[in-house]
Amino acid sequence: MDKETLAMDTIPDAAPAIMSKITADEPYFGQEFDSEAAAHAFYNAYATRTGFVIRVSKLSRSRRDGSAIGRALVCNKEGFRMPDKREKIVRQRVETRVGCRAMILVRKIKSGKWVVTKFVKEHTHTLTTVKGRRDCIYDQYPNEHDKIRELSQQLAIEKKRAATYKRNLELIFEQIEEHNESLSKKIQHIVDSVGDMENKEQKSQT
Repeated sequence: MDKETLAMDTIPDAAPAIMSKITADEPYFGQEFDSEAAAHAFYNAYATRTGFVIRVSKLSRSRRDGSAIGRALVCNKEGFRMPDKREKIVRQRVETRVGCRAMILVRKIKSGKWVVTKFVKEHTHTLTTVKGRRDCIYDQYPNEHDKIRELSQQLAIEKKRAATYKRNLELIFEQIEEHNESLSKKIQHIVDSVGDMENKEQKSQT
């Protein structure tokens, strides 16, 4: 067993006493989850109730087999955004990173459970309501919802155009089929006529 695994499995004996004082509606040190996804779902639900947006951050992997053994889930306002020279040409993005330190860190232990080993509750910014949280997402990606609406409208137009093309092709195929059927009848008529002429010629010769 490597040192990394040993460190993950060490939960202080005092943790249960701490846990009993904290409501299960918010994360707490030593809280267990069946999987990383379950921890993510819990923290995301907590963020929705509290009024912020989470972001998946650092992933730790085992040096032994490369499997995931740790994950940090942070507030989407964590850290600071590096300046992008291209924005001077395109557009200036709304600042969304303010160095918030709110987060949880979950690590996988020997039992296969994922345990909260760190929880920072305090935010460095104003939290929002559920409705405001949606607006917060829009602020994080300015004009993205407008782009989605525009692309959706373009997609609807293209679908209508494709449907028109499809119907035109069906009409063309119907006309080709009718033409082929008519042509087949004419050819058969010619064949029959030639056969009749040959029969008459043979009878006249006899």
